[in-house]
Amino acid sequence: QGIMDFEYVPFGNAFVEIKECADPSNDYTCWKRKCGPKATPPIPSDCFTGSINCQHGSGECYGNLVEVCVKNMTNNNPWKYMPFVDCFEAHEPGAGSKAHMEKCAKQYNLSPTAIASCESGPTGKALMAVAARTTVMVKGMDYVPYFTLNGKVLKNSDNLLEAVCNDWEGTKPPGCK
Repeated sequence: QGIMDFEYVPFGNAFVEIKECADPSNDYTCWKRKCGPKATPPIPSDCFTGSINCQHGSGECYGNLVEVCVKNMTNNNPWKYMPFVDCFEAHEPGAGSKAHMEKCAKQYNLSPTAIASCESGPTGKALMAVAARTTVMVKGMDYVPYFTLNGKVLKNSDNLLEAVCNDWEGTKPPGCK
């Protein structure tokens, strides 16, 4: 804790449906082109206000909403929200469902009612708009999960710990030995 900055943005390869990108065959590409870092003005006014379409369907969108709400409820503290995310995304029957959200919330002393209220209301929608804006502005992001370490893109997230340890300056922590 206090050693590195960590930010988790649950948005993946989702996109916001905008009027200028009505062709379903290229909505994601069109949205990135019209609303992303290489967009040329005028930027469409609905870049971050339309419906969100997730790469893996409505279940992924629900999960993203739940996770941005939990992240917000824990004041963006990864030590508090990542254990919930790990539980919620576990590879087990029912993972990502409302019942599973409730189970994980109780396990980590979070209010299932507050999470449900957030994900189904204006707060969840506003938090997803922030996640969309954050994600679309990453230059060169064409896959997920996407990691940068000290400004360099880390292509293989399976080696995250190894990469962090290799970049470490000074005495290595116990997890690097």
